[in-house]
Amino acid sequence: MRRQQLSETQIAALFDPTTDPRELVRHYTLSEADIAMIRWCRGDHSRLGYALMLCYLRHPGRPLRISERPPAALVSFVARQIDVRPETIDDYLSSEQNRRRHAAELQNRLRLRPFGRRPAAELASWLLPHAIENDRLAYLAELVMEECRQRRIAAPPPRSLERLCVELRYQARREIERRLTGGLSAEQRRGLDALTERRAETGQSWLVWLRQMPEATKPAAMLSLIERVKHVRAIGIDPARGHRVHQARLAQLVREAGRTTAQHIAGFERQRRHATLVGVTLDLSANLTDQAIDLFDRLVGTMFRKAEGLHARAFQADGRAINERVRLYARVGDALIAAREAKQDPFDAITAVIPWERFRASVAEAETLARSEEFDPYQLLGEHYTGVRRWTPAFLATFTFQGVPAAASLLRAIDMLRDMNDAARPSLPKSAPTGFIRERWARHVPARRYRPAIL
Repeated sequence: MRRQQLSETQIAALFDPTTDPRELVRHYTLSEADIAMIRWCRGDHSRLGYALMLCYLRHPGRPLRISERPPAALVSFVARQIDVRPETIDDYLSSEQNRRRHAAELQNRLRLRPFGRRPAAELASWLLPHAIENDRLAYLAELVMEECRQRRIAAPPPRSLERLCVELRYQARREIERRLTGGLSAEQRRGLDALTERRAETGQSWLVWLRQMPEATKPAAMLSLIERVKHVRAIGIDPARGHRVHQARLAQLVREAGRTTAQHIAGFERQRRHATLVGVTLDLSANLTDQAIDLFDRLVGTMFRKAEGLHARAFQADGRAINERVRLYARVGDALIAAREAKQDPFDAITAVIPWERFRASVAEAETLARSEEFDPYQLLGEHYTGVRRWTPAFLATFTFQGVPAAASLLRAIDMLRDMNDAARPSLPKSAPTGFIRERWARHVPARRYRPAIL
């Protein structure tokens, strides 16, 4: 049994006349010329049937079928325009001879061509670029019906319409596969096929491994992502290849592959298999890059939050001692102010509050409790150097950065760090660019003592 491609609802939407009030006005309003032509018919029933046949041939583009009863809303709308009673349609529908005669006469008047081999070829040639962008059958069928009306071609039967759209979808997919695989080298094809093979370490396919994005915010996760990026890039698929087809179709190809196992993809016909894997490779490359950038933000954000948290906890831990010193020096201050106003010896005023030796000891303790004048948690970031060093050289080596002219100094600094990592040089040259360093950061970036791979 033939599998129906278009649903009954979709076929009805394409081939049945509308009953929406606005659409009735849009499609079935008769012109003065139409009404003059209709009046040549004899009898109200014939005039109403003739008018309805005219409406059907204009939209949806087919004749009124045998034993088909038009919707009551359409009959009433047309009957009002030609001033006849809607009930007269029953007399017209009982005469098959009139229906056939009017259908033939009106198709000739409207210059409608029957749907045959030549019109089908014209429509297929016109439709192929649309099918390459979107190959949903309902969408293609709707385009065919509209184009038939534009070209004055009688609407095809539903099965012929389905057949045309299914064939166009097949041609479109073959064309997409041809565009995605055209010019691939033998080495690239082997690299694509290898994605469906199993890894020796785990037994899972390379494709499954690549799709497993590490989620932990840890240096090991970044190194794992970079390993995947390098594996995908090693296949050698130029990202520009993805622009050979409409991006919506490329995304559809990737979605379909995502619902398919690597073993199933491996069983595809050669061109389909390679086109699918090209789409998957391009998508993986973009997704892995996005994941790496996102993880970079999270790793750096975690480093800052840890520094800020450590700074806050250290200050909180010393809070009681700091408060005691503040209260002590407030009392000492009050005593000194009173001594000045009374013209008394200030040292006697201090010793009246606290013995001198204890005062000297408290000053030494206060110096150990005091934070830097900037009171900046960024000064603790250096403690995270070892962790950052684990992944930043690989990150900088893997990605190429671009920016606006204002970022030129920063881009030169990135290139310099990349070169230092490659050459294992321990210190920055005197010519190191620093124009991108903000004022708050300046005190944390000592010139020429900068250790490589920290950006």
